[in-house]
Amino acid sequence: MARPFEGRDPSEYTPERVEQITGVPAKRVERIAKELAEIRPAVAIVGGPALAHTNAMFTALAVNALNTALGSVGQPGGLYFTPGVPPPAPSPQPRFDSAKILLVDDANPVYTSPKAWKVKEAIAKIPFVVSFGGFVDDTSVLADLILPDHSFLESWVQSAPESGSLEAASTVAEPVMNPIHNTRATAEVLIEVAGKVKSPVALPWKDAEELMKSSVVSPQPSVASRSPVVSRRSSSVASRSSPQPPAPRPRFEAPKFDGDASQYPFHFLPYVSPAFGDGSSAHLPWLQEMPDPLTSAMWSSWVEINPQTAQKLNVRDGDLVDLTSTQGTLRVPAVIFPGIAPDIVAMPVGQGHEPFTRYATGRGANAIGLIAPITEPETGALAWAATRVKVARAADANGSLILFAGETRERPHEYEVR
Repeated sequence: MARPFEGRDPSEYTPERVEQITGVPAKRVERIAKELAEIRPAVAIVGGPALAHTNAMFTALAVNALNTALGSVGQPGGLYFTPGVPPPAPSPQPRFDSAKILLVDDANPVYTSPKAWKVKEAIAKIPFVVSFGGFVDDTSVLADLILPDHSFLESWVQSAPESGSLEAASTVAEPVMNPIHNTRATAEVLIEVAGKVKSPVALPWKDAEELMKSSVVSPQPSVASRSPVVSRRSSSVASRSSPQPPAPRPRFEAPKFDGDASQYPFHFLPYVSPAFGDGSSAHLPWLQEMPDPLTSAMWSSWVEINPQTAQKLNVRDGDLVDLTSTQGTLRVPAVIFPGIAPDIVAMPVGQGHEPFTRYATGRGANAIGLIAPITEPETGALAWAATRVKVARAADANGSLILFAGETRERPHEYEVR
């Protein structure tokens, strides 16, 4: 059996080294390590911004390695990896810049992509664009033909268990209501068109129902679920007494950021809006009217700034500030928020649509417009937390922040920096 640090410098993994990298005190790291070793079951979970950096793969592997070292994988109360449902055989994908026809279904890439990717310009070069969207948004406005799909309540829906389930299965659910408007399922449109093109394609389904039912996959139990389930006590004893192979220890790589820290001193943290998600529901007026649960802001965009940072910048609640990255500048109202670190500014995603009904068009600002086109090298995923920004109080600082409550905190004076 290989030794845990064989071929690596043990100093890379000491609590003191972790403190240098993360800022988390070494004593806290040691305390958490002891609690993980003594309290069973113990599970480490990773997600969110931690997986939105250029070293996201390292972070995910490190957390999985920790769970393996704790003996928490495949144990009751621990972590289970859901077995995957076999995907269909992949078909050759055409180059985007050489496409002749583009079909857009349930997506708004013009809005959700960094400006540097020039998605809008690329779509404009495609001879024929078809959108199946139910509303005219930032992408469907570029379409030559719009064929609205049913809403999710009017459609056959395919689903699969979330990660952590003991069994993986692909299931379908029938519509819960008849279509209200003159819409049609995208699958049925494609099935019909396939049979009417110059060289017809004989697809084996006649409608969306047959297509969905053909994709049902019987539950596939995971390896862990095939063995008898043992009690927590016995599994704990087994994990303590039985030697396990050492978990793989990926080598740490520091994350890379767009923007020099001397010029762009703040980390920019865009986050999914509780109301609008990725922005696809911003056209619903009742969601625009719903106050944000922490700031009480509504019908607008804002940037959250730590009280200490705001004092240094001479910024107050509601003042307009200019957020600038290497990709451009956004002018938005500020919300002084004690729940954010002094070197970070955060902004919800969801507003800032160009065309998206009368309720969302031109309302607020699109935080994605500031994100640099940096990707995680191993997965190709957008590193949306790897952009640095600078913040300056706007010359005309009178903002138009709409708050449901008069104050975002009950006692603002408690957070004054003295």
